[in-house]
Amino acid sequence: MTAPEMTDLPTPRADDVVAHYGRLVSSLCWRMTRDEDAAREAAQEVWVAVLEGLPSFRGESRLSTWIYTITRRVVGRFAATQRTYDTRFLSAFFEGADEPQAPQGDADHALWVRSMCDQCLCGIAQCLEPETRLAYLLRDVAELGYDDIADVLELRPDAARQMVSRARRKLNRFLSGHCSLADPAGPCRCRMRRHVATVDLPAEYARVRKTALRARVFRESEQVLPPRDYWLELSQAPA
Repeated sequence: MTAPEMTDLPTPRADDVVAHYGRLVSSLCWRMTRDEDAAREAAQEVWVAVLEGLPSFRGESRLSTWIYTITRRVVGRFAATQRTYDTRFLSAFFEGADEPQAPQGDADHALWVRSMCDQCLCGIAQCLEPETRLAYLLRDVAELGYDDIADVLELRPDAARQMVSRARRKLNRFLSGHCSLADPAGPCRCRMRRHVATVDLPAEYARVRKTALRARVFRESEQVLPPRDYWLELSQAPA
């Protein structure tokens, strides 16, 4: 799931903007905070600011750049309170001997596996400093160009490119030795590997990967793992 740029309009309709960018803003908030409550609160704050500012939006910048700049300002405050983990700590956690136990009863096992994998991927992203993490997500998940990322992060385009490149190398080094979703042929040492195999998630990633130019497990996860749209949840909640 990505959100390509909407057709330029003098004043985009609020409903169209929310439908177009809602899931991706929620995903950014989740992967930046790794805390469901914080992500939901951040997404709500983003959309309040976007919807309040939309009537005065005159297209001085791309609509997506404007929305992601608001997202950066909001989610940056939340992410600043979260711990950044080094890869040694993450390796010890993901290779731990304690295999998570699936819920009993009528719980949907496949949904539980997907949710756990989503949490794992989100946790892995915490090895990146917040600004680097956001740069990576804007490039490989939102698929923004480097000029747009530079505008959002207030950097030079070459600095944004270097930041994304470093983030990719760090994440790929970790994922290639720990995650069968990123590298089905590699040595998966994740505590969830048995559960992942039972629902054959690697096969789903392989199908998605056939349509992509290159393997990017975070982007692919938007199509395979449970979606999030916090603003939609809030708007549909009973009064």
